[in-house]
Amino acid sequence: MKGRLKGGLALLFLSLLLLGVITIHTVVQIQSYGKLINYVGIVRGATQRLVKLELEGFARDDILEYLDGILLELNGEEGAYGLPSPRDARYQEDLTELNRMWEDVRESISAYRAGLEDGAMLLETSEAYFEQANKTVFSAEAYSSGQSQKLLLICAGMFGIMLLTWSFIFWAYAKKLLLLESTNEKLNDLAKRDPLTGAYQMDIFREEAQRLLEQQREDHYAVLYTDFADFKYFNDVYGYTFGDDVLAHYGGILSAEMREGELFGRVAADNFVLLLRYREKGEITVRQRRADREIEEYLTRSRNGQSISTCCGICCVEDVVEALNIDGFLDRANFARKTVKNGTNPNYVYYNEKIRQRLWAEKRIENRIQEALDAHEFEVFYQPKVLLSTGQIACSEALVRWRSAEGNIVSPDLFIPVFERKFMINRLDQYVFEEVCRWLHRLLLEGKKTLPVSVNVSRLQFYDQDFVHRYVEIRDRYEIPPELLEIEFTESILVDNTPLLLKTVGELKKAGFSCSIDDFGKGYSSLSLLKNLPVDVLKIDRLFFVDEDGREQDLELAHSVIDLVRKFHIRTVAEGVESEEQVEQLKEFGCDYVQGYVFYRPMPQEEYEGLLSHLLLE
Repeated sequence: MKGRLKGGLALLFLSLLLLGVITIHTVVQIQSYGKLINYVGIVRGATQRLVKLELEGFARDDILEYLDGILLELNGEEGAYGLPSPRDARYQEDLTELNRMWEDVRESISAYRAGLEDGAMLLETSEAYFEQANKTVFSAEAYSSGQSQKLLLICAGMFGIMLLTWSFIFWAYAKKLLLLESTNEKLNDLAKRDPLTGAYQMDIFREEAQRLLEQQREDHYAVLYTDFADFKYFNDVYGYTFGDDVLAHYGGILSAEMREGELFGRVAADNFVLLLRYREKGEITVRQRRADREIEEYLTRSRNGQSISTCCGICCVEDVVEALNIDGFLDRANFARKTVKNGTNPNYVYYNEKIRQRLWAEKRIENRIQEALDAHEFEVFYQPKVLLSTGQIACSEALVRWRSAEGNIVSPDLFIPVFERKFMINRLDQYVFEEVCRWLHRLLLEGKKTLPVSVNVSRLQFYDQDFVHRYVEIRDRYEIPPELLEIEFTESILVDNTPLLLKTVGELKKAGFSCSIDDFGKGYSSLSLLKNLPVDVLKIDRLFFVDEDGREQDLELAHSVIDLVRKFHIRTVAEGVESEEQVEQLKEFGCDYVQGYVFYRPMPQEEYEGLLSHLLLE
């Protein structure tokens, strides 16, 4: 294309140059043709003067010579006047006749001078010559006029070519500018997008989404917040390359679904947000299901039937009574999504009044958590763990409950997510740890029975470089023997940062703490990691014991895990056990401890302390 443009432009310039040369030549010719007309006219007028003088008795041979010289040049011979000799048939015909008649005039003058002819004959001959001269002048003028028209056409052609040339240049330049502008727009758009999925980066998504919402189109808008269930499992099992491939393919699917006035962005990892238009609310789930089915089909083809489900929260702008910006709508869509993640709703959830009330409840909790921490409204409950070999309580897990100033118990399901979202969960962990140490210290001072207590720590603690040092300082301040404290962390930390986990667990063990992995078995961890991780206890996820579908397979899997970790000298705790039948099976499997309602529910500190005192008396 670029070569053709250059070739076309060169051709236009060559044509313009050729026409310019022709024009200059024609202009010069036209100037000489004007001179030709003048001299033919001179021949006509001078001949009449010559005859008149002859009839008056004045012989003028000089005029005769003058006219002979002009006529010779008119006939193509070189002379002093530089007259042209056009190759025009009509003019040449008239000029030939004029030359013949000039000879008649010369003979008639000679005869008149010799007295052989009277003046009337000479006058008649000159009149005929005058008419022919006139005719020749007209022929020269007609030829000159034709050349002028030709020049006019050439000039018009030149103007047209010049106009075409400049139009071509302007078009090419404009096209180049448009191409450059289009390229810049594409580059700017690419700079605003996530390179893996093609989705807008979040700051750009927020800006563009807010602009679209403020335009107040006739169509309604909905904000969607969606991700995959257990996507970390895919990364862990199939590798991050395949995980990235899935995300890139999903981004392409979402991009193809976008219509005018719609956007999609990527929050992080497998979390996406969308701004969609709709006329009927049902359109939203139909479209999103279609996109999700496509990625499921892609996974089925890629991984031999492997499937993945999505969790999508939908907030329709018309369903929100508050005046919100895009961040507010995103929060509500995300809140609706979380109700899918915790298993209380199907895959697609619309933000509604019930969710709104829960959101406001969390907002109220968010506004009070610092005050509640300062007022020590959080209480530690203890759930005993029973040693299966003896049937006796061997230790317990510390669990936190919130008893508000009004005396109401707030469920951990409500306030724990708020602590996590506000990045304050580490403060709650430390609060519980210190409360446990304070209680154990008092029991030791009073000489009462004490058993080891396991305390949960969040993944946020593992990114705190002073975490181990701070916990050691609290333990030592209350003079608690290291064997009475066990640190529990969830299985998901294994995936987040394995090197950091190994380092931190090593420091905890060096400081004398026992370590346990909570919720093991239904998440993302690799059993092979346990051979390098110096943990003391493995807590098997309660989902192995409550899921009716595939129950036999789950129990067999739990059996296999128990057999394997025993080889690493790791004790096992089955949590969430609720029936005697399960207890008997776990005894057969060789499980060490059971923690569940089949024996004890979580109980307040005073109740657990009384239980320990009673056991001591026995």
